[in-house]
Amino acid sequence: MKTLYATAIAATAATSIFATTALASGPVEPQPYVPPVVAAPVAAYDWTGAYIGGGLTYGRMGMDTDGALPSYPDATGFGFSAIGGYNWQSGNMVYGAEVALDFSERDGSNDCGIVGNTCDSFANHQASIRGRVGYAMGSSLMFATLGYATDSRSVTTSGFGSDGARYDGAVIGVGYEQAIGGGDWTVRGDLEYYFYGDETLNGVTTNGDSSLVRLSVMRRF
Repeated sequence: MKTLYATAIAATAATSIFATTALASGPVEPQPYVPPVVAAPVAAYDWTGAYIGGGLTYGRMGMDTDGALPSYPDATGFGFSAIGGYNWQSGNMVYGAEVALDFSERDGSNDCGIVGNTCDSFANHQASIRGRVGYAMGSSLMFATLGYATDSRSVTTSGFGSDGARYDGAVIGVGYEQAIGGGDWTVRGDLEYYFYGDETLNGVTTNGDSSLVRLSVMRRF
């Protein structure tokens, strides 16, 4: 029992000492509130606006006579390209319209399917106007294109004379575009197919369906 009384007396004394010390030192002033540091949000990349660009293309311009003679060669080769258009962005979806010009002089040569003859094919200066729809992932854009295209073709042969025609039809494409460092410059790649259909060259029905690969550097405004 004496031990319990001693413990109680010691606790009471300690409480009194702490209280006296607190009163002697005065009231504790409240500390000012310091708000937590929050990092500024990073602005999302905006694809809306006009753009122009240029680059290189490689195309295979078909000249399929379906076995008829003379059999013309496909016209293949590299070219220079220019693109201009405008984008509208809504959420992750990007919509646009553009014009693409391909300054090229592709050619091909064969024996016309007849020994001793020579056939040369030429395809020049392709142009297209198309719509574009894409899905944006920040500064990356996956897209598809659909529109109308045209180019000029001609053939020369050693035994059948020369002829020319303008091919036109639908163009579809898929592609990918990536902003460089999140800025206004982008790199872009397109794979395109042209449904040009049939024209007659030297009396032979010739299908002009074609394909093209395009690599461009773009500037957005």
